[in-house]
Amino acid sequence: MASQRVVIWGGGLAALSAGIHLLQEGGGAKFDVTILCMEDRLGGKAASYRLPDGRYMEIGFHAVFGYYRELQTLLARAGRPINDVRYFTSNDGIHLMYEPSARAVNRLDIPKGPLDVPALFNSGFVRYEGMSFAEKLAAARWMATTGARLLLRDVPPELDELSFTAHCVATGLDPRLTHKSWFKYVLDLAFNFPNEGSAYVGMYGFQRLMGPENSEVFYLNGALSDIIVRPIAELYLSLGGKLELCTKVTRATLDPSSHRVTEFHTAPMAQGAPVPGQPDRVTVTPIGGSYALAEAPYPTGEPAPPSSAAERRWQLGPDFDQVVCTLPVDSLRHLLRTTPSFERAVLEVPVLRKLWGLRSVASLSLRVWFPEKVMPSDYSTVVMGTPQPAATIIDYANRVRELASSPWGSVVEFEGQEGLHGELRDRELVEELLRTFRTLPFVNAGKVDIPRVLAQSDGHHFEFRRNTASHLRYLLMEPGHWRHRPVQGDRPYENLTLAGDFIAGTQPTASMEAAVRTGRVAANLLRAEVGLAAASP
Repeated sequence: MASQRVVIWGGGLAALSAGIHLLQEGGGAKFDVTILCMEDRLGGKAASYRLPDGRYMEIGFHAVFGYYRELQTLLARAGRPINDVRYFTSNDGIHLMYEPSARAVNRLDIPKGPLDVPALFNSGFVRYEGMSFAEKLAAARWMATTGARLLLRDVPPELDELSFTAHCVATGLDPRLTHKSWFKYVLDLAFNFPNEGSAYVGMYGFQRLMGPENSEVFYLNGALSDIIVRPIAELYLSLGGKLELCTKVTRATLDPSSHRVTEFHTAPMAQGAPVPGQPDRVTVTPIGGSYALAEAPYPTGEPAPPSSAAERRWQLGPDFDQVVCTLPVDSLRHLLRTTPSFERAVLEVPVLRKLWGLRSVASLSLRVWFPEKVMPSDYSTVVMGTPQPAATIIDYANRVRELASSPWGSVVEFEGQEGLHGELRDRELVEELLRTFRTLPFVNAGKVDIPRVLAQSDGHHFEFRRNTASHLRYLLMEPGHWRHRPVQGDRPYENLTLAGDFIAGTQPTASMEAAVRTGRVAANLLRAEVGLAAASP
């Protein structure tokens, strides 16, 4: 039997996972796999990049949680086990929570299990500043009854129909406690602010964090692309996978009569030259008039090649047999609109019609390099619950080995999303983040010189990314969103398989783990068609 030609749209972890799991364990004889990535680097929303002077920038808060089992397995296969201290350091399950009402940072250790309520309160709420004794009793009473029951059982997806907050109040939680950071952070963590969070996703997150192994967070000793993306890309290539960078899928034809993707078109985003020793990226030369990846690697709008760029036509049969689509939901919707007979080919197909019920949100990433220390050295883990528009703040110079040995006093990362600040311009958002940062009690405000940061002067630098491009937006996990997430087994067309962190599955949060898992499931659907056993995680 001739190899099936599989083309994967997208270049994130879902695409790499799908490619690896297709080719492993006998798949190399059955499949010819090509990944098409429109960026000049792999990684998608999980990528990072180096600045000309060697400093690196992430486009989100990236770490490997203890319950990211499949990502950890894939990393181990790629030579990056999370217990290798050269690449990862653990937070040992310690979490810091800022409580605005008390202007205090509290340490919250995660209980060993759902019934370990005393651990939560002995290590956390007994000394938790910002809660009265009566509020602590009320929280303990709710956790020991309703909260414990929710943590012990599967949470019905129909709880999506209620907000997380409303559901908890309806089951006995004192409404005053919903204003505390330890509670509100669940909403922020899922990029839901200022929307009400999904009860299903919120309780799932609580369940998965129970236990020391699950709540442990492994921080990267360097850039995510260097430590995670590149070795996984090397594993994919070592299995015989092919890769095209700077290639955008511009149009697709879905034929509702034959139930197949019959053709699609691609166009170059830029001309790429391989970088020796770095197979996950290329250096780029802009095509005349096109979006220049080298100048702005993470755009604020949807990049598109110029009209003069020659398109390549890919036809079913001569060029491909199967398509695995790992594009984020916004990019996928944009592409689906290009098919002829859109109403019949897309909106009359239940799996695809669902996608129009999902919404996305633009995340924010601000990194500031200070010449002097501005956060305490013992703050070596994320401070959660900080004021919006950044729900998490961390000084990576306290955590990352590469930065700890650098001349920078502090390398502060701000992570959040637009929320109620969407009307602000980029510079206004940066100023707002810095002004709020200076007011925090654990920050040495005298060392935070906002004019110098904004002017990039006297040893102060900042990089800001507002990830509004459709391929960088995150899924908004709002109440009711679950019923719109497609199930991978319900393939919309015979030769079209969906994967990505917006797919319904065993990992309902939009995360690196969700991307890796759905990539493996997509591969197994195709492996089954050619008589291969399911790929090992």
